[in-house]
Formats: sequence, C-alpha cells, structure tokens
Amino acid sequence: MTLETDKQRRERQLDELAFEVLAARHIGPESWMRWSAWFELTKAKQGDRGLGNTTFSDCIRRLLDQGRIRRCLIAKNRFYQVIFTPGSSSGAISSKPPASDKATQALTHLLSRKSSGVV
Repeated sequence: MTLETDKQRRERQLDELAFEVLAARHIGPESWMRWSAWFELTKAKQGDRGLGNTTFSDCIRRLLDQGRIRRCLIAKNRFYQVIFTPGSSSGAISSKPPASDKATQALTHLLSRKSSGVV
C-alpha cells in the first residue's frame, strides 16, 4: 500500500478545490471561465495558505491531464470549462469556445471556417 505524501495530499486538495470552483460557475453549455477569474476565485477560497501562479498552473495541468477540464485559447486569453462525466447531474457540456463579444464571435467563426477548409 502506497502512502500519500504531504505534497501529494496538498496537490489533491488544491485540484479538488479548483475543480469545485470551476464547476460551481457552470451555468450552462456555454460556461467558460477566464484563467485570471478562476485563479482569483480559487485563491480566495484557498484562504490564508496562499496560492501562486505556478502552483495554480501545475494544478490546471493535472486537471487537463486527468480529462476533468478543457481549455480554449482565444486571442491570448485562456478559458476553461469542466468536463462532466456521462451520467452526472449536469450532463454533457458543449465544446464550443466562449463567445462573450462580437470580436470573439467573429474570431471563432473565422477559425471554424479555416479548420473546415472553407477559407
């Protein structure tokens, strides 16, 4: 039986906290959160233990590797979304990137045309 180290326990707790923060913001299939907002909310929930950029980025990398979240990059802005497993209460979510304004919508449209070879 392998015992969990203190570092592994802290990483697991941070991963769960960050995932819960992101999942709590899930309002519908278009629910994406910008990296900076997710970081600040998680940092606030972390409390007096503090949270740095590198530690949070490592946490995100683990969640991506585990297939628990997805990332979208639009014009140098990173957005994240929870991936719910089949049978979860929230059901499946869309893989469409966030479309918060006209510029983002136009960029998304152009990228989708380019990826389908219609340019």
